[in-house]
Amino acid sequence: ANSVILSFNSPVISHLTGTLHLTSVDMLEFEREAVQLFVEAAYSGTVEGLTRALFRDINKICKVFKVDWMLNKCLEFFTTEAETVKTASYSDLLFLFEEAAYIVEMQKSRDLVEVALKRIEVLQYKKQFIDQYLENVDRLSTVKLDLVIELAGSEVNYIVQTLTNQLTHQMRVQGPPISVNSRYILDNSCLHLCKKSNRELFENLFSILEDLSADLDTMRWVLQLHKKADLEQQEELPSTSTALVPSPRNNKIPNLYHNMNMEMSYDQFVNWLCTSGDITNVLLALEAVNTWCRYQYKTHGSFSSKSQLNTLLERITGMMNTQGWLKLPYSLRFDGWGTWGRGTMSRCCVSEGEKCGYVEVDCIDTCDKPLTFLSGEGTLIFHFKPPGVTTCEQSGHCGFILKTIPSAGKLRTLELCTDTKDYDNTSVHFHDSIRAENMHIICYDSNCYSRSISWFGGLHSGLETSDEFKWWNDNYFTFPSFKWKILYLI
Repeated sequence: ANSVILSFNSPVISHLTGTLHLTSVDMLEFEREAVQLFVEAAYSGTVEGLTRALFRDINKICKVFKVDWMLNKCLEFFTTEAETVKTASYSDLLFLFEEAAYIVEMQKSRDLVEVALKRIEVLQYKKQFIDQYLENVDRLSTVKLDLVIELAGSEVNYIVQTLTNQLTHQMRVQGPPISVNSRYILDNSCLHLCKKSNRELFENLFSILEDLSADLDTMRWVLQLHKKADLEQQEELPSTSTALVPSPRNNKIPNLYHNMNMEMSYDQFVNWLCTSGDITNVLLALEAVNTWCRYQYKTHGSFSSKSQLNTLLERITGMMNTQGWLKLPYSLRFDGWGTWGRGTMSRCCVSEGEKCGYVEVDCIDTCDKPLTFLSGEGTLIFHFKPPGVTTCEQSGHCGFILKTIPSAGKLRTLELCTDTKDYDNTSVHFHDSIRAENMHIICYDSNCYSRSISWFGGLHSGLETSDEFKWWNDNYFTFPSFKWKILYLI
């Protein structure tokens, strides 16, 4: 190649040939096709023929020899490649991500980062990309891990979910230790955002980390990681020096009156169960199956087949792993659910003696049928000392009261009483740290069978008829007396 032409394009080559009087330039580290394209581009002023396979070497040659106009052409090519990805494809997005990571790692340049990350975000493929990319987390460089963290942004749950799944599998297969890269990505992720948006997932992660802590140093690291998340969460709170109006509490019990199409076929129900945004924990999933199956009995005279029910249970346990749902208390494995019978709940519950993210809080009173109770005025009293309260100087039991509140629907909502007047002349007193959003209410008949009230959105809204209401009250809640229980997320 003519050194004059090359020197005109590159100040580096100009220095090598003009000042140092070199007659050749060693380019053996680059692919032959890339070098040929570089020379042709120097003559023609275009980079026609640039492909994904040659992109990395061409970009590197331009960087090494400081050919700025050709670097700009490489950026244009990369941007065009990104824009041609119209539907989410892991292989296409992997090319963009890997090339962006490469120039950060090798050239200390972020020229391609925004283009790559923005394309993944535009295609709404963050979660799937992170999940697949982190399959080989231990083989990734810290630069690539940093870019994964940057890609996740505030949606750090995507990282936490993937690592939680991997660590859960590791705990079952091989046990400790926690890998260096897993520790690195957790150290550098904003875990307080996970705690804020999905506390159940956050606590599940730390439960697994504790189980994988085989030595004192690892346990100390886990504790420091948790403390760091707590401190970061506190730093996000508004300054007490600024006069702000506190946001109102939401005292409604959150699991009541979700909507579900009872007329779904089995296949439709399975698909809905695995994709519904309303199902956020394992208990809601189990209750959905129980309620839907009971409706099938009402309309068709029988439940689904045993094999179908086993498939549903398999789907739910699979979702527990992928969604990071907490397991239920050990005692619930012995509950009767009608749909499956006693003892089949073990896969959804912790083992005996194993730490659980929920505590069970029993109501001190019995009541009439749940739908009858929720149709009128009533209260439920629970004895409960909330987490963090070690000593209490008030007389009587720590606890809380739930009361029915009139609503626009046919059934009343159930709300946590926070006014001290509601506790006058009762057997309990209230602590402000008790929160309704941590509660999931269920009821039991006198034969100790669980009865869900989570999926009666149709009854509540009045979409179902009086006959439907009567059928549920008479045939689902068949016993005359019931006890209520709260599963409280700690």
